[in-house]
Amino acid sequence: MKNRRHVFFATMIMCVLSGTLWAQAYLRVVSWNLRHEGWSGETNYTGDAQQIWNQFGSSSTSPNGCDVVFCQEVMYETAAQGIASALSSISGVTWTYAVTPAIGRTSYKERYAVIYRTDNVQLLSNTVWNDVGDKFEREPQIVKLRDKRTLADFTFINWHTIWGTTAERQAEVAEIANVFKSVQNGDSTDQDVILLGDHNCSATSTWWANLTNTSNISPQVSYRVNDLTTINSSGAYVNPYDHFWFQETYVTEYSNAGRDYIANTLNFYNDLSDHAPIWLRLYSTSDTD
Repeated sequence: MKNRRHVFFATMIMCVLSGTLWAQAYLRVVSWNLRHEGWSGETNYTGDAQQIWNQFGSSSTSPNGCDVVFCQEVMYETAAQGIASALSSISGVTWTYAVTPAIGRTSYKERYAVIYRTDNVQLLSNTVWNDVGDKFEREPQIVKLRDKRTLADFTFINWHTIWGTTAERQAEVAEIANVFKSVQNGDSTDQDVILLGDHNCSATSTWWANLTNTSNISPQVSYRVNDLTTINSSGAYVNPYDHFWFQETYVTEYSNAGRDYIANTLNFYNDLSDHAPIWLRLYSTSDTD
């Protein structure tokens, strides 16, 4: 028995020296509609960073910290830059960002942004969905990331659904299934695809049938988080519009998810946004694809 222990510990030492000790980590993800971020009155980047870093999780006692933030309703690149800079100051680690061009059919346009800490996350690609036929008011951002600690790769579809009319919203929700399917089929080396964002629709709506029907996409796509996330001017939670969608069969790294803790919803509404952030933790020890 003693010889076996010696061999075990000697092996561990060799692994440490070679940098191959079994890596394990949680990738902590936030999705947040920031309400015209960058417009006048919507530039509290320090407040945004404090919410992201200090309140990750569903309770006031949740551990601090985060690795990557997907933002909707970003109006200018300087807004993403401001949040990244504030996160660097608050967290003590370096954050950076990538944004899309301004997207929209009219003079009103929005950007998507991904903001991430450079010690834990590598950005592999950042593109905008090729919206043939103009099916979306704001075609999604497609982001591929790698957790540097475990080399696990993930593809995220960051999407802010049109508000518009009921018919327009329903049509976009139906169409997003084709985006998910194409992205999932487009890379045989990365099956971990996660749709997130502000979808202006409950996750239990029948509108999602194209996405959840296994005759269209298999294995089945299901949601995480359907809490009330929009906040009205009285500080009350109103609608369940922000979600994560993925295939459990492939995203085996899923650990848990929820709506971020907010200490005072009225102050939050006045100072930061009319949407609560949502969070997701992905646990990996290696790349499973």
